[in-house]
Amino acid sequence: MATTNSTEYGNNVAVPAVMNDVCDEHGRARVRSFTYTQVGAGASGDLVNLCKLPAGNIRILNVSLVNSALGASRTIKIGHTGYTNLQNAAVAANPTAFLAATSVAAAGQISDHSTQKITSKDGLTVQALIEGGTIPDATTLTGYVLYALD
Repeated sequence: MATTNSTEYGNNVAVPAVMNDVCDEHGRARVRSFTYTQVGAGASGDLVNLCKLPAGNIRILNVSLVNSALGASRTIKIGHTGYTNLQNAAVAANPTAFLAATSVAAAGQISDHSTQKITSKDGLTVQALIEGGTIPDATTLTGYVLYALD
């Protein structure tokens, strides 16, 4: 039977030791919550800005939301806007970075665990993309993004 190490554990026991990013070792869990209510009908393909995440090295741990019923064929994707990473390179917007297309035809709760690491110079905005039909008036989305920082 073999024993192998994760990258982070390997860094801990290396000689000399290699430092892991703080978001990966002893980082503090943070929560960014959001509440959204649609005013008037929205169109398929509309984006909803949910929250802004801070600059620096962060590890996304979970994205969770509760949605009202949007109607037949409606889906939601959760992603982010484009941003500049810590190496000053542009990172393109990714509408499915945190959640691939998921049905929101009926009211429900969606939770997606992630281990995605993001290094941004100025932070980034988490967005929802609604597709498959109009967004009914008074549709609600509430939830949070759980991430590690520091």
